[in-house]
Amino acid sequence: MTHSKKTLNLIVLLLTMISGCSDAISFLALGEVLTAAMTGNTVFFGLSLVNAKDLAPLGYLVALLGFMLGVAVGAFVLRHKRHVTGLNTTVLLTLCIEFIGLALFGLLVSFVTSPNHYLLIVLLALSMGVQGTTARRLGVNGVPTTVITSTTTGMIESLVWKAHNSMKKNTTDGPVNAPLASWSSVSMWFIDIVIYGVGAALCGLLELHWGLHAIWMPVCIIVITFVLSLSYTSTQKVSNQNPQM
Repeated sequence: MTHSKKTLNLIVLLLTMISGCSDAISFLALGEVLTAAMTGNTVFFGLSLVNAKDLAPLGYLVALLGFMLGVAVGAFVLRHKRHVTGLNTTVLLTLCIEFIGLALFGLLVSFVTSPNHYLLIVLLALSMGVQGTTARRLGVNGVPTTVITSTTTGMIESLVWKAHNSMKKNTTDGPVNAPLASWSSVSMWFIDIVIYGVGAALCGLLELHWGLHAIWMPVCIIVITFVLSLSYTSTQKVSNQNPQM
């Protein structure tokens, strides 16, 4: 694996950790709302409509709309590069937007009271929506950073197919025809799932002591991600200008 590929993988894993942090903060401190995992959030919204466990539907609806708004913002920024995968200056811009959303959340924590926390939900969900569409442009092993369900499906599916294909080699039936993901992709998916849980656990621990100020953990992570991304794009630009080096 090349150095540039490792850097891209690291960037995606850091973004996934931010998703885990976001869901931990919103679930523990913003009314059991999920701001990155929209699958679970949609389930909670449906349950809230029938008054299951006294769940309030407004928070879940706000998170869904905020996430959609974030995707729309990211898609608009990336509209001229929508067919281009990898890191570029436009992707750097979406990372900046995500940073602004997370940092603004951190700055408003001390001023927004609990009954009026919907603004915080919007900011967090919007940031995750921007991140979701950004991750699609990165195109690293199909890792969306905000959806662990599809990542888990791809990992287990590939493991089963690989095991089946391995057994078929010793029979007259021959190997299966379905395309198989590489072991590096499978390992990347596994690490991504673990990283999501690690991010949630660490930020959940911080939330117990700092409350909503735990947001500064994902803020720090997005700064690190941006620096890595900026370094990556600068290196790629130099390499393209000096192909023989």
